[in-house]
Amino acid sequence: MYAEKLLVNKAESVSTVPSQAASIWEAVKNNNLREVYRLIVTSHENIIHTTYDDVVSANLYHHVDEDDPEIGFHDGQKKQYDPAACHKIKDSSKPENCLQGCSLFHLACHNGNPVMLELLLQFGADINRCDYHGRTPLHHCIAKGNNQLAKFLLKRGARASITDGGGLGVLERAMEMGAITDEELFILLAEC
Repeated sequence: MYAEKLLVNKAESVSTVPSQAASIWEAVKNNNLREVYRLIVTSHENIIHTTYDDVVSANLYHHVDEDDPEIGFHDGQKKQYDPAACHKIKDSSKPENCLQGCSLFHLACHNGNPVMLELLLQFGADINRCDYHGRTPLHHCIAKGNNQLAKFLLKRGARASITDGGGLGVLERAMEMGAITDEELFILLAEC
């Protein structure tokens, strides 16, 4: 009964899936655990896989010219764009300025709340999902310098071996930023 949500009052859930997607995105963005939980359990659809693209209209995010030979594609694979070529990331010290393709889990990593991450994982969030630039939530944690959260993700099954759109893994991206001063994090990244 619990798994099928038979005990949940669905009368509260009269909104449509697109507005639920926007609502859960805002709840995760605002780090509102109670609202995220409520939206997950009252939704008729699985909204745990909501992405930035589901919430924001297409004209609000950037596109990269696919014919540009300098962009760094992985030929023969789903195209992923090199984060080093993204003007929205380069022009800011905040890697979250480019959220195209990001999931709720990516967004939760920016907030840095391990309880929110655990809640999303319990309801089926993909810890290794890649965004538009091929970055996993672990890539986002490393880019933000959140070593504690990066270690949490690694211990929960995040794969450091996944390369981003530029062909670099998490360890290589971390090394680009400078020396890794957290010895435990370095060991966890090197083991993958």
